[in-house]
Amino acid sequence: MTRRAVALGLALGMLVSVATYFNDWVIGQTLFIGNYLPISVFGTVVVLALGVNPLLHRITARLPFTAGEVAVTTAIALSACGWPSSTLYRYLTPATALPAHWLKTSPAWQATQVMSYVPGASAELGEGHLQDLEAVVRKVQAAANFDVPSPARQLWQGLSGEGRRNVAKAAGEGRIDLNLRASLTRNLNEALAKPGLFEAVGAAGNGLPLHEVVLKNRLRLVEAFPGAVLPPPAGEGLLVDGGRADPLVVDTLMRGRSSANRLSLGELPWRVWWPTLRLWGGAAFLLGLCGLCLALIVHPQWSKRELLPYPIVRFLREASERTPGKLLPNVANNRSFWVAFVLIAGWHSINGLHAWFPEVPEIPRKFDLGGLYSLFPNAGRVNGQYGWFGPTLFPSVIAFSFFMATSVAFSLGVAHLMFFALGSALIVKGIPLDVTTSGASPSSLLRFGAYVAATVIIGYTGRRFYRQVLLGAFGRQRDADTPASSIWGLRGLFVCGFGAMVCLRSAGLHWLFAFVFVALALMIALVITRIAAETGSFFIKMEWSAAAVVTALLGFDAIGPTAFIVMAMATQVLIPDMREAVMPFLAHGLKLTEGNTSAASPAKITRWMLVMLVSGFLAAGAVTMYLQYNHSVIQVGNEWATHQLPKVAFDALARLIADARAQGSLVAATAGGASLEWSAIAPSEGALLWTGIGLALVLGTSAARLRLPWWPLHPVAFLVWDTYAIIMFGPSFLLGWMFKAGVVGLGGARAYHTLRPLMIGVIAAELTSGLFWVGVGIVYYFATGQRPATYAIFPL
Repeated sequence: MTRRAVALGLALGMLVSVATYFNDWVIGQTLFIGNYLPISVFGTVVVLALGVNPLLHRITARLPFTAGEVAVTTAIALSACGWPSSTLYRYLTPATALPAHWLKTSPAWQATQVMSYVPGASAELGEGHLQDLEAVVRKVQAAANFDVPSPARQLWQGLSGEGRRNVAKAAGEGRIDLNLRASLTRNLNEALAKPGLFEAVGAAGNGLPLHEVVLKNRLRLVEAFPGAVLPPPAGEGLLVDGGRADPLVVDTLMRGRSSANRLSLGELPWRVWWPTLRLWGGAAFLLGLCGLCLALIVHPQWSKRELLPYPIVRFLREASERTPGKLLPNVANNRSFWVAFVLIAGWHSINGLHAWFPEVPEIPRKFDLGGLYSLFPNAGRVNGQYGWFGPTLFPSVIAFSFFMATSVAFSLGVAHLMFFALGSALIVKGIPLDVTTSGASPSSLLRFGAYVAATVIIGYTGRRFYRQVLLGAFGRQRDADTPASSIWGLRGLFVCGFGAMVCLRSAGLHWLFAFVFVALALMIALVITRIAAETGSFFIKMEWSAAAVVTALLGFDAIGPTAFIVMAMATQVLIPDMREAVMPFLAHGLKLTEGNTSAASPAKITRWMLVMLVSGFLAAGAVTMYLQYNHSVIQVGNEWATHQLPKVAFDALARLIADARAQGSLVAATAGGASLEWSAIAPSEGALLWTGIGLALVLGTSAARLRLPWWPLHPVAFLVWDTYAIIMFGPSFLLGWMFKAGVVGLGGARAYHTLRPLMIGVIAAELTSGLFWVGVGIVYYFATGQRPATYAIFPL
């Protein structure tokens, strides 16, 4: 491991950290990371191998980077790819700041007082917080008839005329109906906004911000009516500034600043943001460290015992392997490599010009198969029809199928076709797969069950090795060949996992739910890493919500609104879109540097990975906040993150509150705060069934692969079906499988190996083409100040 390889890796990682948000959402180019084959890293490495090394070779034959140095550079740079975009910083700011804006235009949020259930947010009363409204009404009505100073009397005096009439009406009824309960809740909240409501608050309340007045009055109300009124939920940091629409914090974030009036990095509202950054940034970083620890634990088992193929790593090794003294990598000495490279690069050159100049004819890679709707009308009603009835070809995906096991390529190709068949059959029976059950659809529960099964299989397959690691972590005697890196990884996993739980506990989540959430987050990272390492699929999305699944399996009444919203916010911020999770990048980095004497040991490369994790985390956060405040999060084409994601958790909470209110269970659901009410556990209809089906499909398919040599289906199909990634890539995987099967069937192993350089040329051309058009966009933006045209190589 040379100094220049480390320095180049750190420099490339920092470039990824500071340039990703600018490239993706300020100038809107093809995603700088976007998947587990990021053009920013792999494209640069291909340029290094094909362009820079030959130039260095002309100076002296010892100057070009060796394959081991390329591996170290790539491993370190990949360590930065988990932070800048979809795993954290793309969503952190809008998810925590913009709910304050969307609250103004969301009547359902206002009617259900959703912000009152968010720890650290509004101190107003939600209906669920009034545990014994009848008792409150009786005391207030009684105090109205006696001019004796008391909190109840003061509350009566602070009520509006409508509020007093509602109190008198409610006092004469045995049980307050839903409409009157809603009116009384509104009347009480109006009274809580008055600084002089209670004598104890009156003098201190004058001149205070409204939210502090409401909080002081709320606490006094709780003290005056013990047990009948709940205090505000404990915790802080979930929303920026407690979910209040501060002009500088929220409005500037949405509008941005003119080019002549930019905010400097030091002028950003860091003080207001600190509680939120401390909570979510701390939890995200600790979960990232958990990913590193998990990678250290499982890598020896996967790489040396199970011999997983790591196709992404295999591609890079073959693309950069160079005989000492040679000008180019070995694969580039094959004519078929350059034929494929020139053809694919030319294709992207023409289509890129078409994006900039529409009069240039386009060579299409998207095809209209709309006629299939008439042949398969029910399939046309199943999610994902856009990817198959109007497919886009991705040459890199077809090429990567050559590096995969035949069963894997076939399974990825037919995964969504099987979902079409399932969805069509259920539509005939009147059972849709996209209807939510407490936020979780049958489709998402199927995948959740599949992830649980995959985790069980991973643990069972490596049970002997993991047992030795566990013994070593607790200082017990272990096998001599158990790596120290895995033992320290497990110890670090315990510490970092507990730290993430502490962060969530500070947000108001009960320890049990904090443990469940962290466990689910780690399960997702583990399974996605396994998919990438075993199959080579580089675009993976799980598309199920941890909060929704927990709610469907336990029931909203057992969880309560506060625990739900904290878990829902944690889902949106910490595991919103795992197309760029930290752990798979680190696992590929460990594999890249393995078995190469000129690369690095796990201990050495892990140190530099950790340096890159920390520096990339800080740099990406600072630059992203700077760009968002000066360029606006609204005006950069990031509509999902800004217009939809910030509403998801609160829309779901408003719907769940309304349902619980109609069923008369809201008060009981709120009584436990953020803890689990064991007696109220009641899974939503079908939740256990769909989860069990997903579990059975993966377990059954895995057993069939072990017992039946002819079995064609890999369980990965049930982990990825009905996800955006496989909807887009599925047709290309199917074509790749057909091509590979035809080559092997007609020409055997010799034909297969002959065509491998051609496939490497296809992938290399796509990566460098993407990097080229990114460069064109950057140059154009700085030259003109205008946003350039967008030409995307991979799905956005």
